[in-house]
Amino acid sequence: MQIPNLIRNFIRKRIVSESVLLPFFYPNEGEFESFQEGYRLASRKTGEELADDAPGQWRKSWRVIARNGMDDPFFVDFALGDASPVYFAYHGAGSWEPIKVADDIVKFEEILTALAALEAPCSLESIASLTDSNNEFYRELADDYARKDKAHEEPEYKYFSVFIEDLGADPVKTFVFLKKFFDDESFAVTKERTQNLPLCVFSGIEELALPLQDKLASLGVKFYAREITFSEMIALRGKI
Repeated sequence: MQIPNLIRNFIRKRIVSESVLLPFFYPNEGEFESFQEGYRLASRKTGEELADDAPGQWRKSWRVIARNGMDDPFFVDFALGDASPVYFAYHGAGSWEPIKVADDIVKFEEILTALAALEAPCSLESIASLTDSNNEFYRELADDYARKDKAHEEPEYKYFSVFIEDLGADPVKTFVFLKKFFDDESFAVTKERTQNLPLCVFSGIEELALPLQDKLASLGVKFYAREITFSEMIALRGKI
């Protein structure tokens, strides 16, 4: 069964926000079926299905499109295609009890985009028109965004992205380094990466960015580093 176009496009955007309750893990290209393991499928290799249309069971037409930081699934009903509402459910509850979190994938993307622009702790009044305050999921989400404690604060790290602007005087040495750095299968793959500069080669904590910058400088590579937020770091890591 093919992934409906709007749902496919939503997955590709990989929208990540600060709260662990919101989508954090998305299926990679070509791994959508593997992403269903533990929900519709016991194992992709065997094809054994867990789905059953009995009450409280995972339905055969449900497909997981994302998981939050707690591994709770967000899913749609493929029988309805792009028109399907988006649902959320708590895993490990003994049965699957879907909570509708958006009327369709377009509305869900709109909600997540608005949430991604917020920094906790804060009120969710700015998205009140997009959500139902009586909804169990959004009530918990509002509490999570409003709560100010160490468990929900960002770690005291600085985050940086490192971009290559020019391969330097000896591109061959740079290709050798990048091939090993990215663990590419061939130099052709590495060369393709460098077709459109600047190339983001790293996003993460400052302590790991500094040694990389030293190495690039030793190769004569022209590069720059830019400080980023935690949310930007998560988003960029999914693109490298």
